[in-house]
Amino acid sequence: MFRMLSQVYVKNSAEAYRVYRDAFQAQDGYRAELPDGTVVHQELNIRTCSLAVGELNSSSRAGEGAVTGNHMQFCLQFEEGDEALLTHAYEVLSQGAQIIYAPLGSLSFSPLGAELVDRYGVWWCLFL
Repeated sequence: MFRMLSQVYVKNSAEAYRVYRDAFQAQDGYRAELPDGTVVHQELNIRTCSLAVGELNSSSRAGEGAVTGNHMQFCLQFEEGDEALLTHAYEVLSQGAQIIYAPLGSLSFSPLGAELVDRYGVWWCLFL
């Protein structure tokens, strides 16, 4: 079996995990904790894909100096008929976000979509 797993490191990863779980109506996946209860890895199962969310701090491999969100983009292409799911994801992620293409609407390559950098510094492109 082959699986591609994406991981993002953000400050306040527990909150980001909950926001992403809501935005994408995802299921909880694998979770790893340190003996003191600190969560070091949490996976979200989004249909056939997985997104792991980790805490960005000095003990993470990414380190405190890492720049998040502006050098990589997560693109999620929804299927026709999933307009309500796309709209929900946009509404959740757009809270406190920097909107790149607003409002949610027609893009040059899609009848419905948007780009934004969410409150955690992660760059998203959502479209049909």
